[in-house]
Amino acid sequence: MAESSTTTAAPASLADPPRAGQHVLHDGKEYDTAKEGLAHILIPPNTATSVDPKKLGSDDEEQKQSVFYNPIQQFNRDLSVLAIRAYGEDAIASKARKYTQERLKEKRKSERKRKARSENEGAAEGNDNKRAKVNHKAETGIAEKAEGTPAEEAVEEQPDQTSGETQQNPRTNGASKGPKFRILDALSATGLRALRYAHEIPFATSVTGNDLSPSAVDAMKLNIRHNRLEHKITPVTGNAVAHMYQFVGQEGVGGPGQKYDVIDLDPYGTAVPFLDGAVQAVADGGLLCVTCTDAGVFNSNSYPEKAYSQYGGLPMKGYHSHECGLRLILHAIATTAAKYGISIEPLLSLSIDYYARVFVRVRKSPADVKFLAGKQMLVYNCDSGCGAWTKQFLARNHVQVGKKGTEYFKYSFAQGPSAPPHCPHCGFKTHLSGPMWGGPLHNPAFIEKILSYLPAVDKDTYQTMDRIEGMLRTAHEELLFETPSPYACTSNSAEPSTPGQDEIPKMDPAIVDHHPFFFSVSQLSRIMHCQALPDAAFKGAMRRLGYRTTRSHCKPGTVKTDAPWEVVWEVMREWVRQRSPVKDEKFRVNTPGRGVWEKRRVVEDVEMANQKTEEEKSEEHGERKTEKEGEGAEPVSGSADEAENQVSDVKIEKQWAPNDGLEKLHKLEVVFDEELGKDKENKKVVRYQMNPRANWGPMGRAK
Repeated sequence: MAESSTTTAAPASLADPPRAGQHVLHDGKEYDTAKEGLAHILIPPNTATSVDPKKLGSDDEEQKQSVFYNPIQQFNRDLSVLAIRAYGEDAIASKARKYTQERLKEKRKSERKRKARSENEGAAEGNDNKRAKVNHKAETGIAEKAEGTPAEEAVEEQPDQTSGETQQNPRTNGASKGPKFRILDALSATGLRALRYAHEIPFATSVTGNDLSPSAVDAMKLNIRHNRLEHKITPVTGNAVAHMYQFVGQEGVGGPGQKYDVIDLDPYGTAVPFLDGAVQAVADGGLLCVTCTDAGVFNSNSYPEKAYSQYGGLPMKGYHSHECGLRLILHAIATTAAKYGISIEPLLSLSIDYYARVFVRVRKSPADVKFLAGKQMLVYNCDSGCGAWTKQFLARNHVQVGKKGTEYFKYSFAQGPSAPPHCPHCGFKTHLSGPMWGGPLHNPAFIEKILSYLPAVDKDTYQTMDRIEGMLRTAHEELLFETPSPYACTSNSAEPSTPGQDEIPKMDPAIVDHHPFFFSVSQLSRIMHCQALPDAAFKGAMRRLGYRTTRSHCKPGTVKTDAPWEVVWEVMREWVRQRSPVKDEKFRVNTPGRGVWEKRRVVEDVEMANQKTEEEKSEEHGERKTEKEGEGAEPVSGSADEAENQVSDVKIEKQWAPNDGLEKLHKLEVVFDEELGKDKENKKVVRYQMNPRANWGPMGRAK
């Protein structure tokens, strides 16, 4: 109370050190100081920090939204700072390594030239017969040349000394001559992101804040002065696309300078109009941070024509539409970049609240772009029936062995369609979605690097740290790779990277996600008109059959698995038969549940079908328990405890494949082992945050 009365009595000036809750008077205007992270921004008094959707568009709300500031996006900004820091440290180390290699190469070349020159001079001095025939003028010329040689060597050695000093600077981030690291906040508004990047990323040498609105840039300049960051942040008034196009083909020919290492696109709505300029203005190996808030387009089935015109693909209807939205955004980025021979690698892709946020590393690599067609997929979605789906990749990237035994990739057409017009599980019509990104959504090493920062970060600075940890751990666990290591590269067109070479190694450009999307067990129970099957019981049954199960970061109560839909529905049918009997009348004609239930196994005598005695069951349970204790469930080293919620402790081979047929499917022994299905939680984390207050969502566009 005393502090508020003091600030009211004596407003601070712009020259005073900024602090939270400070009341500032500048040029006759009053401002309140809001702090986020290490940055302070000036906002008009009584600025709305939430908007009632019922009043959105009214004069009163528009009056309050003269400056856009949405505290809900603090999670986005906290995560972005940590993500850019993780990427930047890897990029700085890579630049230093490349610089060292170039200097060594130049030094070897200089040594070879010096050695060749010495040999030539020795041969000339040792030839007495030729020297006797040379006249006085020629001798004078040779003497002058010999005298000039040490000077030339000194000139050649001088850059080596200068470069050596520059080489040492990257090791100390505070040095002014270290590697440049440039960030563009393309749609900066009040400049809060730019301020946080300049404050909290120590190796950032320059940050550019761009906005089309002159009033927004004026507010940005005021905030830059208030934070004393004039030496690091450059405010720019202009169109973001035009600004980024200035860097196309201008490096080294008198243009605006080197391209940006990081470009952050955080628009009001879709980021698609800015992608073409962004992929060309970001440096080779740079990072794109992209936010899209038009979830009503890419996350729903209301506007398929709009989604296709924006993202180049059709959305999905169903519980898994949020992951489809992420894949549509990545598809738009990948196809935009591919036109310029640029490949993308998603480092982190998240569906958060009402928007999507993706972090993508881009590389100039025409060889990697060849894999793109084989990583884009169509999806046949049973959205009006049981909710199952079938994926169809547009092309095939398959390994061939040459005459000399070397492996190489062959790119060919994919056979289609991969699914009939009607769902093979329930008989309902399927609908087409996509094309969309069919590769991995995350790089596990990138997630692990961000997680490694969290124990040491200040909770007052990163107030959403708990949610960041929970969401990142969940995202890390949802990766179900077919190969043991996603970094192994078979392609002879690109050098694979390994965790030993890079902190964030490059993933195999040919790898695809064979198990996209998620479902809800409660939704499956609704289809079957039965008592809800507990998630632990479902996962236990799957793990006993040799399949992996995990959860998705997009929604609570979700399951991702590498089991085919035939096995999923067989488990549900067995749940109904064993634990939750339902009368046949419940499965009405022309309902998806009827189609699924008709494929049930025929058992005339249930007791005869389950011939195992109680002693045999107990003996089997004891063997499994012993095997479980012997193998243990220790997390993989360096994997950020990904074993918290991953595969079963019992290593069992998959007991059914799509080619095995229905007869073998009906012979599967389905046991609902809840103990086996429980996810191990070494630490309680906030995986799915509930909205902390009313009107938790987007705010109106600033006027």
